[in-house]
Amino acid sequence: MRSSKYVWILFCLFILLLVIKVVGSFFGIDLENEFILFKLLYYGIPVILMLFHSVITLGFPKAMFLILLASITGTYFEYIGLRDGTFFGGHYVYQPQITLFNVPIFVILFWAVFIYVGYSLSNSFLYWIKIKKPHIKLNNFRLLPLLILLDSYFVVAIDLFLDPIAVKSGSWTWLEGGPYFGVPWGNFFGWFLIVIMVSSIFRTYEYFISSQEKTFDKTILIVPTLGYGATALLYILSSIKFGLYDLLLLGSLFMLPQVAANLFLFMKAFPSLSSPPRPTPPLPPYPN
Repeated sequence: MRSSKYVWILFCLFILLLVIKVVGSFFGIDLENEFILFKLLYYGIPVILMLFHSVITLGFPKAMFLILLASITGTYFEYIGLRDGTFFGGHYVYQPQITLFNVPIFVILFWAVFIYVGYSLSNSFLYWIKIKKPHIKLNNFRLLPLLILLDSYFVVAIDLFLDPIAVKSGSWTWLEGGPYFGVPWGNFFGWFLIVIMVSSIFRTYEYFISSQEKTFDKTILIVPTLGYGATALLYILSSIKFGLYDLLLLGSLFMLPQVAANLFLFMKAFPSLSSPPRPTPPLPPYPN
């Protein structure tokens, strides 16, 4: 399908930007802060990719509901956290940039990106093992709490790797510090609560509405997993750059197992994609 091709094109562009960022960092070039166009592309392409992917897999109304729910919820608690220093376990400040309600625009957008990726990662596991998403007509409500917890873990795992690197690079600062590489434990508890709230609302909404499946190329369900894995590799390289070798080990344990498991199940679900095509047997001789 043509729409699926656009998803793969956007994903390849995202990977290209990651590679350029890594190469630039290797040569001591801070592309994000020195080139505004690169920064806009680096943060904008994942957002556009999320929009395309979510509309294709969920349909426009559901996709917009999830994206707005994630962004608004994340922004509200970011605003509370920046104002009071309580929700995320301490006071913190971002480096100067364009904000809305004191929350950086990119942070607002990436609450949606991260939560959508966590949600999609959980859903892809279901699809690979041929289990339907929870729905009232299927009487499989018991799956709902498990998926909500998985969504939350997958997203928090990102921040367990990301936050110390962002602090080290100066993207934001925890004024009172914290025991986890300078980050307070309350930060991750706050992330967990936000994803729990968003996932609970959206998955409960899904549970009670029509279970009609959308028709699309199901191989694009692997795209969020690939993006998740590529991001983990970027964090691994960043950990090496900053000498955070303990974080490298912990972050890899937090993020890579679900990537490996998802890829393994994907290959089992689509064996033709991982095996070379069989040679076509020769035709029998044409009778004289």
